[in-house]
Amino acid sequence: MVNQRARTGRWAAGLVLVSALALSATGVAQPPQAPPPALPGSGPGSPQVFNPLLPQPPNGPPSAGFEVSMPAFGKKGVRKSRFTFVIEPNTAKEDLLPARPKFKRISGPFLSDDLAKAPEVEFAARPAKDAAPADLMKDTAHQLAKMNHMNAKKTDAFMTALLESRPDLSGMPFVMGDDCRTTGERSKQFTQAVAVVRQALAVIQGNPPGAGVSFWQQYHALVQQHEQNQPRPDRALAEHIAAARVAALTQMLAAETADVRLGLAKHLAGVSNVDATKALAHMAIYSAEDDVRFAALDALKVRREKDYTEILVKGLYYPWPAVAKHAADAIARLERKDLIPQLLAVLDDADPRSPAVKDAGGKPITVVREMVKMNHHRNCMMCHSPGNPSTAPEALSAEVPIQGQPLPTPAQGYRQSSPDLMIRVDVTYLRQDFSTMLPVTEAQPWPESQRFDFFVRERKIDEDDVAAYRETLTPKEPGVLSPYHRAALAALRELTGKDAAPTAEAWRKLLDVPKVAPAKVD
Repeated sequence: MVNQRARTGRWAAGLVLVSALALSATGVAQPPQAPPPALPGSGPGSPQVFNPLLPQPPNGPPSAGFEVSMPAFGKKGVRKSRFTFVIEPNTAKEDLLPARPKFKRISGPFLSDDLAKAPEVEFAARPAKDAAPADLMKDTAHQLAKMNHMNAKKTDAFMTALLESRPDLSGMPFVMGDDCRTTGERSKQFTQAVAVVRQALAVIQGNPPGAGVSFWQQYHALVQQHEQNQPRPDRALAEHIAAARVAALTQMLAAETADVRLGLAKHLAGVSNVDATKALAHMAIYSAEDDVRFAALDALKVRREKDYTEILVKGLYYPWPAVAKHAADAIARLERKDLIPQLLAVLDDADPRSPAVKDAGGKPITVVREMVKMNHHRNCMMCHSPGNPSTAPEALSAEVPIQGQPLPTPAQGYRQSSPDLMIRVDVTYLRQDFSTMLPVTEAQPWPESQRFDFFVRERKIDEDDVAAYRETLTPKEPGVLSPYHRAALAALRELTGKDAAPTAEAWRKLLDVPKVAPAKVD
């Protein structure tokens, strides 16, 4: 059973998740909650908490701002910045970027079933173990100030410069510009959806028996109460609400316990939109537990196939064989005989972890696709734009956690102690494929089990590495198949009730199936 310290790590700061909103006026009984610890720069005069689920006053939300968004500036009662930094206009770009982290040379494909052994990427070099929390706080605020300095000249300028200077981040699935921003009504509804999930999570602190059932009972009660207090939305608003709820649930519950995520699959089964269908497909191939995957597959059986087919096919080429196996199994269980040509294409193709040549500006380079992990708590500044109160005082924001300070509990939410330590949740450069809890050594005062997010990186390699990859992935004996070929063959046998030699040519002849182009997986 997961202890309270481990569970704390699931809710703490990081990717695209939550605000510091604390719902207190919904009429639903809450367990006793200790107030968050006082931090320097906080105390009397802090912004009041605003509950967006209840009808708003005629003049709108409180003028002093509320915990879920960046506090307003220049108004009474708003927390003040702790630090002041002077950054000269001609400061060299390299002086504005974080110190590079140390990383081990990777000379072959990731072959382990243990996710803790996957290669790790980080935003910056880790601070010294004996660094004072006050110094770490100042360093964090300084880095955010540098990011705002660069972004003031051009949108996403800092992230562009970071990626140009860091080969270890090259090929990660970053998005920028409009693609990484949530705006307008969708952003407003996401804020409200996050608030509901957070309050429902509060009832399962400590992982009590039946936590999954308790969470979903509380969640549905809160949603029902909200809907009773609001006028019936028109179609456009209803779509925003549904999409925002799916986004909040799938992000915030991504590393939750299996019983909570099983409930998520069952909940999404009753949500009839494309976002829910795609979320179910992701659960069907990325979830480790059979019951969670099977519940997602049961829901997909009545969904429009074109909404999730691409997810399953790309899963066949994911550079961790467990995902490919789940994708092939999903195709078989869904009886998708129309995807037999795609399964045969897997038999034609090399192991997806093998080196491949691609064009890079007219020059051929050799790359490998590999799965990497990232600590959810340490890398907020790589995944989100910094908060900038001068240009976006209303932006949904959260405070970057500081090493040496305990992570806030679910009841406390995100600290909002100082505007110079904030990142914007509505600007998200990276979105993970899946998340899980992993043990971390020397974690105190953070939890011993922390959330990690997983991505696919396309990395350039040299000729020595090419030889090492091919040596590792080439079968040592005739007839030995890669795990990707074995997964495709198992699905073919299940779908057709037939068998043939383990080659695409033999199966095409048996089934009279034409050859199709391989899936695009970059």
